[in-house]
This record gives sequence, C-alpha cells and structure tokens, in this order.
Amino acid sequence: MRALAGKLLRGVGRILPLSVYRAVFARDVIGFFYHSVSDAYLPHVQHLYAPEPVARFEAALQYLQRHFHPVSDAEIEAHRVEGKPLPRRAVHLSFDDGFSECYSVVRPLLLKYRIPCTFYVTTSWLDNASMFYRNKTSLCIEQVRTLERDAVKMVLTSLNHALGLSLSDAASFERWIKTQQAAEEGVIDMTAKMLGVDVKAYLQERTPYLTREQVRTLHADGFTIGAHTVRHAKLATLSDAEIEAEIVESGRAVQAITGQARVTLSFPYSGNGLRRALLADIRQRHPWLGLFYDTQDLQRDVPFIVQRIWAEKAALRTVGRRTNVPALLHDAYAAELLDAARRGSGARDVG
Repeated sequence: MRALAGKLLRGVGRILPLSVYRAVFARDVIGFFYHSVSDAYLPHVQHLYAPEPVARFEAALQYLQRHFHPVSDAEIEAHRVEGKPLPRRAVHLSFDDGFSECYSVVRPLLLKYRIPCTFYVTTSWLDNASMFYRNKTSLCIEQVRTLERDAVKMVLTSLNHALGLSLSDAASFERWIKTQQAAEEGVIDMTAKMLGVDVKAYLQERTPYLTREQVRTLHADGFTIGAHTVRHAKLATLSDAEIEAEIVESGRAVQAITGQARVTLSFPYSGNGLRRALLADIRQRHPWLGLFYDTQDLQRDVPFIVQRIWAEKAALRTVGRRTNVPALLHDAYAAELLDAARRGSGARDVG
C-alpha cells in the first residue's frame, strides 16, 4: 500500500506546475550536468549512455536562457560563502569527465548563448594518457557487435576457459562485462586484447578526452575548470587519505594548467557515503578548494556542496518535443515531494 501511495504521489507530482514547486521547494540555485554532446557515433560512450544530440542540447540552452538566469561557479560560491545574493531562478550548467566534445561541440554553443559553464576533468585522462575502464567496456561491446559470429564464439570460449564463465552469446557477454568494476580493470583489459580492441591506438586516433591545451583555451574563454578527481574513483570506497589525495592532487593539476586561484570539484558517481565532516576538514586544510558538486538532483546538503540534476537520464532523455529540461525539473521536484511526504513534513523546504 505504501509503495502504491508513493507511486501515485510521484505521478501527481509530475503534473504540478513548476511555479508551485518553486514556491514550496525553494532552492538558491539549480544545477544541470551533462557528459557528452554529439551527433557523431562515439563507440567509447555509446553503450554506456547515448550522447545528447546537438539540437536538443541547444534547445536546452535556449530554455535555460529564457526561464532561468545562468550563473557561474564563482557567483554560487560568493553566495554560499559570503552571502552575496544570486539572481532569481539561478541555474548552473556543468560537464563531468572531460570528453573532447566539450571543446569541439559544446564550447561554440556556450559562447553563442553566453552561458557560463564548469568543465570538470578527470586529470589522469587529460591528453588522452589513459582511458576510463567503462569507456573500455563500451569499446568491447562495440567490437562484439561488429565481429562475425564465429569470431565472437572463439573469444567467448577463451573467456569462459580463462575466467570460469559460461558466456553463450553477445547478449550474455554484454550483461557480464557491464558488471565489471574498476577493481576488475585487468579483466577488461584482457578482454579487450582478446577482442582486438587497441585502446592505445583509439586514444591516439580518436582522442576521446580533452587535452591540456584545450582546457587552457576553455579557461581563457571565461569558463571554469573543475577537478573530477585523478582517476574517477568511487570516493566512498577509499580510505580517508586516498579520498584526500584524489581531491587535492586533481585540484592541483587543474591549478597547474589554468592558474586558477580556487578549484571546484565534482564527485564521480555521487557523494553518497562520504562523510561531510571529512570533506569539510579537507577543505579547511586546503583553503584553495572551492565548492563541491554532487549528483542528487535537488536534495538538501551542507552549504559547500551543490546538488545537480543529471540531464542525460535514460528514462527522460527523449521526453519533450525539443528539450527534456521541464521533465527533468518535474521529476526532481516530484522526488522531493515524495521525500517530504515520507518524512511527514509539511514545512517549507529551503536548501
């Protein structure tokens, strides 16, 4: 019964006017973040999530410009730290990971509409020095879909023998490899080699990630460059010392490239499970660190953490004739409504 009530409440919540939500669940700023925007086929991303089409991203920019007031990370920090006012309906746009399309596709559109943005880079991937294990996974899936059936069968037989698996076809292979995590990167590398995927050549020829020179240009354009840790680790799985190293080393790398006095950071995956007291201590001992950005839609948090809505959510990616931004907002607000109902609180929710 409780599950049904929650489902009904969330359904009703999605049709409430956004103006009602804004009055009830006031937020000083709303954040949206993307990873990849492209009309090109990107094998290293395609089997993880579909890149945002250029026309829909441009429509999203137009919507944000019409209905919100885009602000920079510096403006948000001045508000959160110094109490300076933000404009009504402030919105912040950002990109995680540091894919090269941030420079070739996203940059021209942001300059066209004069919208501020923060680009968060995983520093070990800069200059295409290494590849994210999940991007390797996508390349492996692409290769299996491309190879002849007999060739796939031979690879699956080898994998079954080497790892004690029982993979029978391409579908079972895809299900299996998508379960592999960073700790199994050696297995992913072995699989890629068996499939004939040359990761090093792909990095050199396709250059999927930003270069340091491109990052410098983005910064010179007036955009903010943030850190996304060194190796895109799930921070909550690391020791306190490792968490600090990932944050500080990546921030220092960004400083070395851009000369920024302060460096903001976004959490890979999410900040769930990270002790806020630890993060506050790290920021206190490294006062050049700026605000931290998370991925939990509109949830409330400590003042130095800004939440953001993932714009590429599969369930909402194609909703809306031109842009899914209204649907994303309704979904995020509906989640807050449901959470408030669960807490049994009718109080005004300000965060």
